[in-house]
Amino acid sequence: MTTKRGGHRLGRIGDLARATGLTARTLRHYESVGLLPAPSRTQGKQRLYDAQDVARLYRVCALRDLGLGLTEIRRLLIEGSCDFDEVLRAHLARVDDELRRLQELRALLAQASARAKDVPMEDLLATIEAMSRVARHGAARRERSARATDAEAPWRDLGARLRQCLRAGEPPSAPRPAELAREARRLLQAFAGDDPSVLGALAHLRKVVEPGDLAGWDAALLRYLDDALVHLEQEKHP
Repeated sequence: MTTKRGGHRLGRIGDLARATGLTARTLRHYESVGLLPAPSRTQGKQRLYDAQDVARLYRVCALRDLGLGLTEIRRLLIEGSCDFDEVLRAHLARVDDELRRLQELRALLAQASARAKDVPMEDLLATIEAMSRVARHGAARRERSARATDAEAPWRDLGARLRQCLRAGEPPSAPRPAELAREARRLLQAFAGDDPSVLGALAHLRKVVEPGDLAGWDAALLRYLDDALVHLEQEKHP
């Protein structure tokens, strides 16, 4: 139900809730945190909102649809205490981080579901744990690093050289594959930060997870590298 006051059409809280798809409870919360001004009221103490209130609420809804928090919205619309471009760029960075996290989660789920019917649950859980450990470690490394680098570049180069050895029929224990395996081991240790649990997770994944075409690597090349790494360990502990 609406009424008029001073030539302006006024709507009650139920009208505003239906128009915006919000609940009356949400509208009262927005009022309590200062996103909506305290409205005028009927003699029966019911809230009445005018066109200006409606316009502000639609702006709040638009910014909420972008994923901004109520505190940021209040600073933008009410306090005017922050730069709109700066807020949007910061939020875009957060969204990019979340997209990366979701892509990693999707890859984990895809690998797990592809293996779910073929392996015992304990083995599958071990693989999921390994993938999760490596993903968390990689995310933590990206967060700590201030420089944006192409982390796949060294692996693409190493994979191309190792594939030449594989195609030439060189055994994994031969000098060239062994030297490339040492280089791979250095890269793995640099990634893991010498954390044995991460190194163990990477070793597990090399054996059981199909990499697709990750930085030019496929399952056959990973098996070849793993054999070469095994030979290096045997040289250290004959």
